[in-house]
Amino acid sequence: MNTNKVIKSIRGQRLLTQDNIAEKLGVSRQVYNSYENDLLHCDLDLIMKILNVLQADSSEIDSFLNALKQDYLSYNLIEKT
Repeated sequence: MNTNKVIKSIRGQRLLTQDNIAEKLGVSRQVYNSYENDLLHCDLDLIMKILNVLQADSSEIDSFLNALKQDYLSYNLIEKT
């Protein structure tokens, strides 16, 4: 999924680990890992919290939203088959 790559990329650019983000969100690394690897099934509030913790700038948010759109379209194609 494209959204996962964008979030992982932003996290990597910030030199943050999943543990770092999980701690800031108040969850375990395992829980954060499941969020990061299945963003399409997270609610918008959680996605906004993750982007906030990552201190994503407007171009990174745009990249995420474009990736989300691609994931959504792909998801719909899979569901229809």
